[in-house]
Amino acid sequence: MKQRHERKKNEKPWIWSIKILILAISLSLIFSVVSEIALSKTAIIISIIIILVFIALSILFDVLGLAVASSNVEHFAAMASRKVKGSRQAMALNKNADKVASICDVICDVCGVLSGAGGASILTRITMNGELMDIVISSLVSAIIAGLTIFGKSKFKKYSLVHSNKITLKFAKFINFFTKKD
Repeated sequence: MKQRHERKKNEKPWIWSIKILILAISLSLIFSVVSEIALSKTAIIISIIIILVFIALSILFDVLGLAVASSNVEHFAAMASRKVKGSRQAMALNKNADKVASICDVICDVCGVLSGAGGASILTRITMNGELMDIVISSLVSAIIAGLTIFGKSKFKKYSLVHSNKITLKFAKFINFFTKKD
């Protein structure tokens, strides 16, 4: 235990930022290629659904990041003493809240960029001649995508803060499903 604490103490603070940079570039590249392939060959209605999924993911990860950052580790410690499933994972999430929030922010940002790119992909199929109406439609689509994302995030901020422990525990149980059992 002491060695682990010393290792973290000696760790350079910029290393985590470099890891996040690499994660952001990797996720952006992967999701961008996949979405570009998917959006360029699908019907406009399917493209709209994919964009809405990106917006929903952005909102979801915003909620998760905020919930973990504002959750209470003592709450999970008490649950762990009663052997509540997911409580140990929730404690780990809370103890690493800065990293969890950073990863969630990366996913939010990547989804935001991809929803904007998806909107641009739709627009290139709808508008081709660069006329004033095309510019108005393009601006309107971009504004709607941004508006939906901002509205969703603002709508769920308070919920995320009020129910942070519950959200963090559900997130921990979800993670536990794919990793070790608590």
